[in-house]
Amino acid sequence: MSPSLARRLAACCGAAGLITGLLTVTAPAASAAGTITDLGVTDSYTADLAVGGGRVFVPAGDRIIVAGTDGNLTGGVVTGLSGVQELAVNADGTRLYAALTGSNEVAEIDTASLAVTRRIDLSAHPCPSTLALLGERLWVGHGCDNGPGGVVGLDLGASAPAPVAVGGEHLRPPVLAAAGDTLVVGQTAMHHADMLVYDLGDGAPALRGTIDGEKWRIDSLRDLTLSSDGGTLFSAADTPGHFTRYDTRTLAATGTYGDGWDGSPSAVALGSDGAYVAAGRQWGGADLILYDAATGAELFAADQPDAELLPDGVAFSGTDVFALLRSSTDRLLLWRVTGVALPATKLTATAPADAYAGSPITVEGRLTRADGEALGLKPLTVIQYLPGWTKLPITGVTTRQDGTFTFQDTPVFELPPYIGEVVYWVFWDGDDSLRRSSASVTVTVKREATLTLTGPQSGVAGTAVELSGVLTGGGRPPSPGSTLTVQRTLYLRSSSPGKTVKLPPVRVNADGTYTFTDTPANAGRYVYLVSYAGDGGTGPAQATHQIIVK
Repeated sequence: MSPSLARRLAACCGAAGLITGLLTVTAPAASAAGTITDLGVTDSYTADLAVGGGRVFVPAGDRIIVAGTDGNLTGGVVTGLSGVQELAVNADGTRLYAALTGSNEVAEIDTASLAVTRRIDLSAHPCPSTLALLGERLWVGHGCDNGPGGVVGLDLGASAPAPVAVGGEHLRPPVLAAAGDTLVVGQTAMHHADMLVYDLGDGAPALRGTIDGEKWRIDSLRDLTLSSDGGTLFSAADTPGHFTRYDTRTLAATGTYGDGWDGSPSAVALGSDGAYVAAGRQWGGADLILYDAATGAELFAADQPDAELLPDGVAFSGTDVFALLRSSTDRLLLWRVTGVALPATKLTATAPADAYAGSPITVEGRLTRADGEALGLKPLTVIQYLPGWTKLPITGVTTRQDGTFTFQDTPVFELPPYIGEVVYWVFWDGDDSLRRSSASVTVTVKREATLTLTGPQSGVAGTAVELSGVLTGGGRPPSPGSTLTVQRTLYLRSSSPGKTVKLPPVRVNADGTYTFTDTPANAGRYVYLVSYAGDGGTGPAQATHQIIVK
């Protein structure tokens, strides 16, 4: 199996429940990692979600759809809105803010009653599209298609917040992030996207400096997030292709996450404790990847092959991650990826690289915590993938007290050529305190070759002898053009074996038979060794024959 295919399948199969297809009904369904819920929307092209107060809020055109943190729809909907774009939830989850492009307003919503409690007029700053909330300060990025745009700040503690402009004009609504004493304003739809860093220490934003888009090769910036103290910025942009970490004091890049060739970064979120980075991609490998924020190590990956993860469409909810998807039929989907921010576990699986058809294959491995401590008795899910990706479950596999496991399987091929690569995926689905883990091992199943060699028992020096035999693979003739290597060793009666001589290769006939001749020059005991190296579908084989030459 190629590395790229292995990575793709690993991403698709991050937990015990394998993808069975995205649903087109409003109900959660088992997915690669958690649940998929169809939001019942096909006419929305906004891309955002907000989590707070035990609920998930998704904008959908003229309304906001509400789901629980279990991924199920609550039935709650906020209506009477015009062109909902981005959302923001306050720290205690009691208030939700929505940028309304259609009515040039920001709506404040009571999350308990889902009632709009007030509307803040932004007609002087049309097309509000992006939001960043910090305490009682809300920053709004605005700008219509015919431009220009900008950023305004709102004091939510005032009964009638007056918009205060921040910085100069922008061609498009910028992406925003605010935390600690820092506000970041990122330019969008630009080849070299600068990120303007503002200091909020004195209340009013003061430009601290610019993260240079040309210097750091930032192209098509899509999403930003900040650490809780505002000191570290994480970005998702088409270029450089990986997710990048910046120091908001020095304005320099300090690290990257992921491979620049794995797809286009579209969304990034940081866990509440700052330990994990959840990163979303489009048009590439895994849709969602979890990284260790400190080291950049990839910890988890999952994918939905029939859907696309939307920009700004990733958010943490405790140890879970929510992602917003659009299916190939333009349906809006809420993906709950469970337990990814729990402590890691490690699962290994090993098996012989090759096996013969009809013979049992032994797979073994071990499940432990990240530090190597065994987890005791744990049920495992095992899936066998045959060539053509026919999948079959293997039941009853459980770890022992020391975390090890072993099982045997004899693959049964239903279609010719009855050989090929068999992949065993082993999953542990995790629990309330530990993250799921998986491992795979690939075994190449081949036909067992049989090789015979016959000839005279004796001969006379200087006289030709003829030897012959048959090569079969699993009872079938060999592949066309198969050849054999032949070597001859002379054993003298009163000394050590003489020199081994390699004879010309022998071509096998279409029916598996072969013949060759040799003329021993001296008296002695001759041993002929015929070898078949095997091919992609048949294993190796050898045969010997002895002739006494006088």
